[in-house]
Amino acid sequence: MNVVVIDAANIAGEADFPMLNLKRYGWEQYPGVPEEKVEETIWRCDVIVSALQPVDRAMLDKAYKLRLIVAAGDATDHIDKVTAAERGIQVSHVPRRDPANPADNGKICREVVSAINAFIKGEDYHRVV
Repeated sequence: MNVVVIDAANIAGEADFPMLNLKRYGWEQYPGVPEEKVEETIWRCDVIVSALQPVDRAMLDKAYKLRLIVAAGDATDHIDKVTAAERGIQVSHVPRRDPANPADNGKICREVVSAINAFIKGEDYHRVV
């Protein structure tokens, strides 16, 4: 499983995510992904984590293996949920948390990993779509 955090700079403080409950996986974090780098960054990822960077139809067209999008915070309006639903991509979020609030940082990181771990087990966890 490959996880890509596309906008770690939008999470206040250090985006320090705990380990997943998998023996083998890839985890990449970027402060932000410029449009011209989107395809090479996400083309083989299974999970995208985004606090605020838009995950739109154009991005989803380049994410061939994508199965889960996790909003690192409460807001999901930056995610094209209609296109995600059409493609069978699950969308989850971290309710009642703001990525701009440093006090929410640890909770957001733990909840993002919890959402991914639940997805791996076939369970819903703060599912939006």
